[in-house]
Amino acid sequence: MIAAEYGYEVLPGVAVDTPGVEDVLRQRERGLRWGILALATEVLLLVTVLFLTGPGSAPGLVTAVCLAPVIAATAGLTLLWRRARRRERLVMSTYGWQVWPVRTQNVRVVTAEGERVQGRRWGTDGRVVLLQPDGQAHCSFPVPADGWDGPRLRGPHTADRVWFAGDTRFGGMVAEPGGLPFRYVVRSTPGKRRAIGSEDELARRAGLMPRNRRR
Repeated sequence: MIAAEYGYEVLPGVAVDTPGVEDVLRQRERGLRWGILALATEVLLLVTVLFLTGPGSAPGLVTAVCLAPVIAATAGLTLLWRRARRRERLVMSTYGWQVWPVRTQNVRVVTAEGERVQGRRWGTDGRVVLLQPDGQAHCSFPVPADGWDGPRLRGPHTADRVWFAGDTRFGGMVAEPGGLPFRYVVRSTPGKRRAIGSEDELARRAGLMPRNRRR
């Protein structure tokens, strides 16, 4: 992997074995139960109303019209939540942590709001920029702690380092030193660097490689 080629430290084992990580993953995965429970409740309510009033009755039709989009939205969100949790666990069970030097800076990104230039709206957002040995930018990802609602490690942490588990061509998990907080990140445009060693195999196993690159 490129971190080893640069001479950066690659920690032994896989990221999921880091103390505290498994607990956070399990807590997030338990959230799937609430989505399934909500979906089952909505479907049961619809079936009950249709059974009591008849599928062709006015109350039944009104209930179906009102609940159908709610059920669809709940099912969609539950599926997205399941995919996100599976994605996190897969990446952290495939890769070990790589220790990267970074700098934090605001970078220009595509946003829903902002100045429109050449058909896109642009704004700025805080990023951690992973650095090459010569100090040049290798790639950038969102700050790990943004939006984090889980436990944090006690004591000071090194601001000029991050831990990364994944493939910098595509994305992975970025964390503060120690493994918490962490977040899933993905590059909007995959890197064009050629694979080193087993990088492609690991990226496919972790689900990071885009489908058009899996041939």
